[in-house]
Amino acid sequence: MLKVYDSAVTFAEFPDEITLAVNISNCPGMCDGCSEPWLLEDVGEELTGEKIDELIAAHPDITVFGLMGGDSDHEDVVRIANYIHERYPHLKVGMYSGREYMSTKLLNCLNLYKIGRWILPKGPVAEWHQTNNGVLQFPWSNQLLFEKLQTKDGESWVNVTYKFRKEKVGNPARYIINDENN
Repeated sequence: MLKVYDSAVTFAEFPDEITLAVNISNCPGMCDGCSEPWLLEDVGEELTGEKIDELIAAHPDITVFGLMGGDSDHEDVVRIANYIHERYPHLKVGMYSGREYMSTKLLNCLNLYKIGRWILPKGPVAEWHQTNNGVLQFPWSNQLLFEKLQTKDGESWVNVTYKFRKEKVGNPARYIINDENN
């Protein structure tokens, strides 16, 4: 069961979208220098259908319902995403995962999938963008963004991290792992 700690509308989480970023608590990541340590605890309100409806009704102009977390319960991510797709077919569902791979359990229900642990940049702030840490906007960040797009062969996951950066990034297949047995 996933719980929402808080939420905010943002233009930064998923490029070209108006995102309702829903911060999920009980994060299993334990990242050094965590940017939001309060999300490590199991706090907040259960993300029920009623709560989802309430959040969306309060923000009618969003284009993405973004789960900022959810690695503690992928089955609940599937439930939430399917609920949103059924009730709000005009909305995309995105997720930020602190893992270094995309879960096969989530590939069918998400439209946007951001992966990569938060790694606190080191050194002078003016040089942070030159490290392999930090946010997607940094050209060498370990974080990546994938989007499910329609192609002539059907749906395909495409690495769209370039929307944050000037440099293009490699093939998304190396970031997918079959975790059906977990």
